[in-house]
Amino acid sequence: MEKNKLLKEIDSINDELINIRRHIHAHPELSGLENQTAILISGFLKNIGWKVSESVGRTGVVAEFGPEDKGFIGLRVDMDALPISENTNLSFSSKVDGVMHACGHDLHISIGLGVAKIIKDLSLNFGTKIIFQPAEEIASGAKWMIKDGVTNGLINIFGVHVFPDLNVGSIGIKEGALTAAAGEIEIEIKGKSGHGARPHEGVDAIWVASKVVSGIQELITRKLDPLDPVVITFGKIDGGNAYNILAEKVKLMGTVRSTNLHLFGNISNWLDENVKSIAVGCGAEVEIKFREITPPVNNNSEINSILRDSAIHILGEQNVIELQKPSLGAEDFAEFLNDVPGAMFRLGVSSEKGCAPLHSSKFDPDERAISIGIKVITESIVRLNKKLSNS
Repeated sequence: MEKNKLLKEIDSINDELINIRRHIHAHPELSGLENQTAILISGFLKNIGWKVSESVGRTGVVAEFGPEDKGFIGLRVDMDALPISENTNLSFSSKVDGVMHACGHDLHISIGLGVAKIIKDLSLNFGTKIIFQPAEEIASGAKWMIKDGVTNGLINIFGVHVFPDLNVGSIGIKEGALTAAAGEIEIEIKGKSGHGARPHEGVDAIWVASKVVSGIQELITRKLDPLDPVVITFGKIDGGNAYNILAEKVKLMGTVRSTNLHLFGNISNWLDENVKSIAVGCGAEVEIKFREITPPVNNNSEINSILRDSAIHILGEQNVIELQKPSLGAEDFAEFLNDVPGAMFRLGVSSEKGCAPLHSSKFDPDERAISIGIKVITESIVRLNKKLSNS
C-alpha cells in the first residue's frame, strides 16, 4: 500500500477509534482488573481476523497476524487506569467513581487497535504481535505477560506513550535511556512513647521521621554525584496515636528514581547506611526495606533509528523532536527490553489550549494524536519488515 493510500486508510478509521477511546475512557478499570477492557479489545481483534489469546498475564490480550515461521515484530500498549477522580467535565468522563484514564492508556489501546486494522491489509514477510498489557501503573503487568511467554518469537518490539509536553502532530525520540529505574522504599522508625509535655523522657518517632525525610534530601546533594540525578520522594507517612503522646512508631513509604543503573544497584546499601545513621543519632531504631520495581527503558539504537526515519517520513523533520533528557518516571515496557531489542517514543497530545500533566485529574489529551500514533507505528513496522527481509 503506497504512502498516500495508507494515510487515507488510517484517517478513514479515525472516528471509529475515537469512539472506542471515549467508551474506554468512560469505563476505566484499575490495574489487574481490566476485564471488560480486555473483552472489548479481544472482540474487535477477532472480528477483523486476528488470532487472539486472552488472559495472558492475568487480564492481558495478545493478538497475532501474518506469517509465524520467521518470528514477530511486536507492539506493546497498556490498558489500565488510575485511582484518580476525574475533573475534566468531558461528555465521556469516567463513570466509575475514583477511577480515571489519566495517563493516556485509553489512547494507547485505540492506537493498537488501529494498527491492527491497517496491518491486516498489508503483505508483510514477518508476523505482527500486538500486546495489550495490564497493570502498567503498578509495574507488574509486563512481568506477568513475560512469565506467560509473550516474548516467545518476538524479534523486536515498539512502544508508545502520550506526552503532554509535545504538541499533537509531533513525537519525541530519545537515544538510550528514556526513563529511569524505579524502586520502592519503606522505613519503619521505632522510638519510645512518652508524654508530649516531657519529650526528653522518650524518643519521638515523628521527630526522627522528619529528620530522615529532610536529611536524605540534603545527603543526596552532598554525598552523590550531581551529574547522576537521583530522586527520592516520600509520599506516605503513618504514625502516632494521640496529639499529646510521643509517637512510638512511624512508617515512611516512598519512591527512588535514577537513570544510572550502577548507582541504582547500590542505592539500597546507601539508604541503609544513611537512614540508620540519622535514626541512631536521634536515639531511635530503624528498619529499612527496598524493592526494585522496574529498570530504565533503554532504547535500542537501530530500532530507534527506524522510528525516527518513519516519523520524519510521515510528519516531517520539524515534527520529530530529539529529547535531550530522560524522564524520571517509571515504565515497565523496560521489562520487555530485557528480552527483546526495541524502542519507545513519546507521542505529542497537547492541543492549542494545552494539556494537563499525566496523572492529573484534568488530563485531556488531543484525540488527533491517535491517528498520528498509528501512522508512525505502521510505517515503522513496514520499514522494519523490509530491513529484516534484506538482512
